[in-house]
Amino acid sequence: MSTDEETTPLRLSAGGRRLLARLPRPLLVAGGFLLVTQVFLGIGLAAPDGGGSSGTDGGGGGAAAASRASGPVEITFVLNGDRRTARVSPPVPGGAKVDEIEEAALPLRRTVRADAGETVSAQIQNNWRNGPGRVTCTALVGGKVVGQESAFGAYAIATCQGSGDAKPIPGATVPAQGNDLLTGETRLATTVRVKRYRGAGSPVAGRVDDGDPRLSYVALGGEWGRSRAVDPGIAGFNREQKFDTEVKWQAVIASGFVDDDLMDAGEGKGKGRLRALAGAVQDYRQFIGFDETARGRDVASQPVTVSGRKGWLVVREIRFSKKGVRAKMDLSAVVIVDTGRPRPSLLWIDIPETHKRLWPDINTVISSLRVTG
Repeated sequence: MSTDEETTPLRLSAGGRRLLARLPRPLLVAGGFLLVTQVFLGIGLAAPDGGGSSGTDGGGGGAAAASRASGPVEITFVLNGDRRTARVSPPVPGGAKVDEIEEAALPLRRTVRADAGETVSAQIQNNWRNGPGRVTCTALVGGKVVGQESAFGAYAIATCQGSGDAKPIPGATVPAQGNDLLTGETRLATTVRVKRYRGAGSPVAGRVDDGDPRLSYVALGGEWGRSRAVDPGIAGFNREQKFDTEVKWQAVIASGFVDDDLMDAGEGKGKGRLRALAGAVQDYRQFIGFDETARGRDVASQPVTVSGRKGWLVVREIRFSKKGVRAKMDLSAVVIVDTGRPRPSLLWIDIPETHKRLWPDINTVISSLRVTG
């Protein structure tokens, strides 16, 4: 886990997270410029079409030629990506005000009628809380792609425009909608039990009692620093224990509550609520603790019982490439426990591959977990 992540809050509101969770990242500055761009482009201002790289619904050169004739023309916009939702400014002809959709279900397809020669634009922005993703905006006239733009990132924005006299982009096609996962990522839909990692691991140095979350578990010795209470509004946890595995990277054990903004992931899931929350916490930790090269592969997903209370465990291998960091993969384990409080509690362990000899610590800490109070 990046040493920058410890300053990123887990329990702040979405607005607060936008201000603080991004501070260590250069994208904060770029995000400001992109926001300004979104405001101007979202109200329908258009620049000359710069072309794009991919997208078509079908053929029909005759239809395209007819669409460039005088009179109203139909322009179809397809907004899609590899996440399930995005922030969308749909196309509105005639310079009318755009009603932005904060959580639009993808893919979104809209057809508008515009006057001859009028240029209409649309925009799609990846929702940062979804993690990095690709978004694509495609404009079609007569079934031919006349405008297209793609972008990738946590704050990616793609804008496209179309008009009756726009020329088709040779060979362009409409990309398929993704399945909410980046290439190289996997999520388990079945129960897979956590493996017993080989080795002695770290010695046990005592026991940690995390009061409000009602969790108790062992404290580790050896290379691990002292377990300590932290400000949950800043660190995102109530307690943490960690050590530097190299100059820019750390191993971490932390406990606290599931953030209130992540609780939506469990709504309507019934018996699958805790499983959904464990996955949401893993996704969030992956997003704020790693850069856009990170790809998560779940290797365990199983129910657990902690002091008679229901819980769920998800173990994920997170592969990444970060300049100046020797580690290329972290093993991350998240346990969610319903302790009877309004929000479930969590225990999170992250150890990089450079210290895989300590991966048995994951088994040790998880098996020691108890509910107190």
